[in-house]
Amino acid sequence: MKTSSKEVQDSVKKLFEDGRISHFIGYEAGSDSLRVTPCFLKSGQTVSRLVWNPLCANNLAKYLLDLRKVEGKVGILVKGCDSRSVVELLKENQIERDRVFIVGVPCSGIVDGEKLLAVLGISPGDVVAVEDGGDAFLVTTREGKRRVRKEQVLRGECLVCRYPTPVIYDVLLGEAIPSLPWVRDDYSLVRELEELSAEEKARYWNRELSQCIRCYACRNVCPVCNCPECIFDKKAPRWLSKANDISENLVYHLIRAFHVAGKCVDCGECERACPMGIPLRRLNKKVEKDLLELFGYTAGIDVEQQPPLTKYQVGDLDEFL
Repeated sequence: MKTSSKEVQDSVKKLFEDGRISHFIGYEAGSDSLRVTPCFLKSGQTVSRLVWNPLCANNLAKYLLDLRKVEGKVGILVKGCDSRSVVELLKENQIERDRVFIVGVPCSGIVDGEKLLAVLGISPGDVVAVEDGGDAFLVTTREGKRRVRKEQVLRGECLVCRYPTPVIYDVLLGEAIPSLPWVRDDYSLVRELEELSAEEKARYWNRELSQCIRCYACRNVCPVCNCPECIFDKKAPRWLSKANDISENLVYHLIRAFHVAGKCVDCGECERACPMGIPLRRLNKKVEKDLLELFGYTAGIDVEQQPPLTKYQVGDLDEFL
């Protein structure tokens, strides 16, 4: 993550000055040193708010949906996973390519704050700053600087990320990152569950999903959950009751998983937003794995490649029918 906040600020300021964008979506400092929050700019005079560091977790593609009707072109800062979500939004005609200016930044991984605090044995108030130090993160604390190996504190989705460089952009800040050295088996978490018996799988998901409070944070934060009216909000017909029990929770999560099938890029936002710590990526990664094995399809790579569940090919495998 060699690109600096200054590079991002300078690039965005020039885009405003040249009249190439009217709005920009990026990141700014949050409420403490381990938090970064989405930032929305309408002028080059405010670019000093922008930051870029290993804490920039939010998938900003979601916010393009809120700015579809503004005048002018919207600029957006994207990591690899964010860019793949942009690709999916373009496929579904949710946004227009000529109304978006994409500033890409190669990303070597985002810090999981809880992991970082546990590894260092400190509290959030002890952290002053987190920087990318190449093969390690440089953490400035009240006691001084400490180095932490990236594999120890990366978010789960970053440990299996195969697209650290954005797949689509108008300008790329910094050098492209072809691959990350720690990435190995994308589906190790899924394989562990696949090896369980049906009864064991049922017990596992009943235990996890019984915690769900149906706050819909996973749906609200997801870039590819973008229906004008969500099926879970409909009252006639009613597809799901408001009862918070395991059967209703199971229906909710299974329907959502199938609705984002072929569009989910494993950005991890659903799991990050969940206040109950439910491992939602395991469910979505299972669907992703099946799509890869059955159709040879990976979401968010090619604007021209349609999701397999929206088309039919004579050569499609049909063992599952």
